[in-house]
Amino acid sequence: MTRQKEIQFSSRTRASTNRFRETQKLHHALATLFDALPEALKNTPEAKLLRPVADRKVYNIVLLIYHTQSYEGDSKDYEFSRLSMEDHWQAGYKAAGNALAHGEVLKRPTNPEGICVFDFSREERQEDGKKSNATREAAE
Repeated sequence: MTRQKEIQFSSRTRASTNRFRETQKLHHALATLFDALPEALKNTPEAKLLRPVADRKVYNIVLLIYHTQSYEGDSKDYEFSRLSMEDHWQAGYKAAGNALAHGEVLKRPTNPEGICVFDFSREERQEDGKKSNATREAAE
């Protein structure tokens, strides 16, 4: 049960991140398309409806992965004792501090999609083939 829940939660996080990435690609594509539209088309009701979602915002997503402690069992997703919560808060605080110690999370993404995902729980960096204690996934 414990392993099943770990996979389930991990899959949900990955699915949410991937969905956000795809939505971000659509926002950027729509913004590019709007730039190419003639003025007459930019003033249509359809264009006015779509214009607010056409943007080139950029995002860095930092995944803060909680690593299950050896004493935790399959009740970890609904066990909210004071001790458990303090352990989780401490782990989150430490993970956030670790992420902020890496200046690359504060740099704006430069890829066309405008999104980078960082996972500091991995040992290698996938983008550029450079090694680091982080993984930075550019939108593909």
